[in-house]
Amino acid sequence: MSERYLTKSRYKLGLECPNKLYFTKKEEEFYSAKTNDTFLQALASGGFQVEELARLHYSDGILVEEQDQYDYKALHETTAKLLERENVVIFEPAFLVEGLFIRVDILVKKGNNIQLIEVKAKSYHPENLYEFIGKRGTIKPSWKPYLFDVAFQKYVIEKSNSSFNVTPFLMLADKSKTTSLEGLNQKFRISKSSKERTGIVRLLDILKNPEHESVLSKVNISDIITLIENGEQRILEQYTFEQSIIAFREAYTKDKYFNYPIDCVSCKKCEFKAASKDELNGLKSGFEFCWNSQQNWSENEFKKPNLFEVWDFRSWQKVQDPNDIILDCVTEDILGFVTPDAGKLSRTERQWLQIEKSRNNDTNLEVLKDELKEEMDTWTFPLNFIDFETSTVALPFYVGQKPYEQVAFQFSHHIYHKNGRIEHATQFINSDPGIYPNFLFARALKKALSKNSGSIFKFATHENTIVNAVIEQLELSNEKDKHTLIDFLKTISHSKGEHNGMPWLGERDMIDLCRVIKDYYYNPYTKGSNSIKKVLPAVFKSSAFVKRKYKKTIGEIGISSKNFSSSKVWLSSDTNGNVIDPYRSLPKPFEEFNDKFHIISDLEDIADGGAALTAYGKLQYTEMNNKERLAITDSLLRYCELDTLAMVMIYEHLKELIN
Repeated sequence: MSERYLTKSRYKLGLECPNKLYFTKKEEEFYSAKTNDTFLQALASGGFQVEELARLHYSDGILVEEQDQYDYKALHETTAKLLERENVVIFEPAFLVEGLFIRVDILVKKGNNIQLIEVKAKSYHPENLYEFIGKRGTIKPSWKPYLFDVAFQKYVIEKSNSSFNVTPFLMLADKSKTTSLEGLNQKFRISKSSKERTGIVRLLDILKNPEHESVLSKVNISDIITLIENGEQRILEQYTFEQSIIAFREAYTKDKYFNYPIDCVSCKKCEFKAASKDELNGLKSGFEFCWNSQQNWSENEFKKPNLFEVWDFRSWQKVQDPNDIILDCVTEDILGFVTPDAGKLSRTERQWLQIEKSRNNDTNLEVLKDELKEEMDTWTFPLNFIDFETSTVALPFYVGQKPYEQVAFQFSHHIYHKNGRIEHATQFINSDPGIYPNFLFARALKKALSKNSGSIFKFATHENTIVNAVIEQLELSNEKDKHTLIDFLKTISHSKGEHNGMPWLGERDMIDLCRVIKDYYYNPYTKGSNSIKKVLPAVFKSSAFVKRKYKKTIGEIGISSKNFSSSKVWLSSDTNGNVIDPYRSLPKPFEEFNDKFHIISDLEDIADGGAALTAYGKLQYTEMNNKERLAITDSLLRYCELDTLAMVMIYEHLKELIN
């Protein structure tokens, strides 16, 4: 076995749960959800831009690189030679000492004074007094991984040279800043033909005035790092900062299972846990390894439903014995008693419904029919179902914009007419590189929804959040029709949180179909989830009407579609008679391409919001030909169309129930 070093990424992994150190970097043995985590890919898609922009703050920086970027010793030796200089700026310097290895984003050396600069594609606001440490005096959970990461880097640098005086910084997207550079968003692109190791083509060579052109700021975090170093701030309470490093190094370098006591909160989020044996695909589950080792769970226990599946369960501190998470063992002491909510299913009612139906193997629906009918009777035909696809990008498109502005690049719109006719009425997409789509989006949405005065439906709160953001962007814009667009957008939304001017509640405020599901409907096949990706397959299993209807082609049913042929069938079954998730039956972006065509974007499919977000990032920042760009765009259109058709199907199921 080659030498094993505790890197900063493995140190952070150990802070999540020390047992994970045994499972990581064993792709051929243990399953890991993060390998194919589309949300992580999406988050990473803007990170490369922030890193490249940060480097432009230091025009004299020297990049440490070797032919083999995993040759830690060679990287360390190259760094050591550069550090012999009195003054130097180094990008990605490497430090290898006592089984610990790090690479620093940016290091500035002046004599023995070292600035350690960690660049993160994360935003902050300098006027927020509680940005990093909350009112209770503890580091906010969202910042802990980043701050402990920097503390670890500082520790390794000081171990490598005790004479260094290290000052730690975070370089972050500053939400108080705007850019004076037009098109900053497109100055850094990805290309397979790039000569750079990272594959990045930089269209900006220098920042003439970083303070105004860049939206990044350097934040001194010395005081917080000191709190970590002296043990006042911890993640694992039983370890001081240095103790955690020593313990993790011992476990990882010797490839020993840590045997850290099971913590249900960590286990729920564990990436070494699969949803099914099929998903494991022959690999081992790290989650099962832990529970088998420490709780002696057999195959039988793993098959039983447990609290990890229960919707919105929060009282993990009440679980004294991990075995109590099995639903058959759950008591009122753990979950609490039912707290009724007049006219709708309360949170605790839904939780106990899930548990009782699981215990009794009961797949019958629970529906408050009278209350559901009363609400549905207020809806006005024709019914409009909409879904947005959006992104938040680290670097602004235009002069005067701030980092992480909301970008609305796509919507789909289905209409359900009073006579039952279903029409895919409108769709919009603009993912052209460098084009800021929000105002085009708003105009297209106004045109689509102004054709009738019927009720408008969304699924969850996202669409209202985006409309609020676009209203704010319009208010700051010079668009000639901004007042007309703002007036329209306010008719279909309600004000959220702090907003300039008076609050509003639109006369056609979008109705949240997810809220309707939560209030009046429980389907055991969802296993407590209210995601549309779980509700739709559950409806396919439960609804006689939907089953009958959608086993036919959309041509036979009479549904218009802008992206599918009339022969498309939405409800199909596998060889065992199990309903196939319609999202998994969507055509893959490149399945019709021949093998000779070289695909740049490496997208396998677009079947969830994270994949759509990744696809948009690829379209924005990756150099590709028009054939590939069109294939990705077509896949986005198909995915978004299914989202609004799914809402129609759920509506039809609810209508079936009240009738």
